[in-house]
Amino acid sequence: MRLLLAAATAAFSLIPMVSQAESVKLTTLEWPPYVMADGSGTSTDAVKSAFSKAGVTAEVKVFPWQRAINLAQKKPEWIGVYPEYYAEGSDAEKGGDRCLFSKSFGVSPVGFVQRKDSDFSWSSHDDLKKHKIGVVRGYSNEEQFDAMVAAGDIKSEQADDDAQNILKVAGGRAAAGVVDKLVFEHLTKNDPAVAKVAGDLVFNDNLLVEHGLFVCFENSDAGRAAREKFNSAL
Repeated sequence: MRLLLAAATAAFSLIPMVSQAESVKLTTLEWPPYVMADGSGTSTDAVKSAFSKAGVTAEVKVFPWQRAINLAQKKPEWIGVYPEYYAEGSDAEKGGDRCLFSKSFGVSPVGFVQRKDSDFSWSSHDDLKKHKIGVVRGYSNEEQFDAMVAAGDIKSEQADDDAQNILKVAGGRAAAGVVDKLVFEHLTKNDPAVAKVAGDLVFNDNLLVEHGLFVCFENSDAGRAAREKFNSAL
């Protein structure tokens, strides 16, 4: 009886460990329609679905973007952050300083919103030098474009978020603004201020870049294990 009780106790004590091993916590940001304020959205659906196929439950929580990045990088309880664009400077396997990138689980078409009555057009980065371009402060857009903005070769109008960026274009503060196409379409339908000016705006057909979307996993053994499970299900 004592042996049976000891065995049962030992088995019971393993249950929390198994449960913990089969769940992960990830940080994210509010970025509709990819991630909504409550953590739902197309990116969350894709991430949770992949983990579920691998037998893992993914818990997600929305934070301001910089905090989401810091938590995933520095706090072991958060195994990764999504959705991220790939950046070699962040890729720990390429000499970067942050994290381990997953396989791509989606795409983000990034281009320019402009007024319908604007003469803005472009086919090369040099064409952008003659325009003031709206950008969201702290966002990565496209490598060459960002480098030209940082060097002052492209004049920029800074905004705090995508909605403000779009409104500045509508108000003539910038000739065009960099934005994800799906984000733009979402805001024209769901943000009252953007909806009011949507009829004056158009998304330029020439994309700046189509980014892949990634989970950026903690640079640790646990992060590698979580990435392997995630990637195996894509």
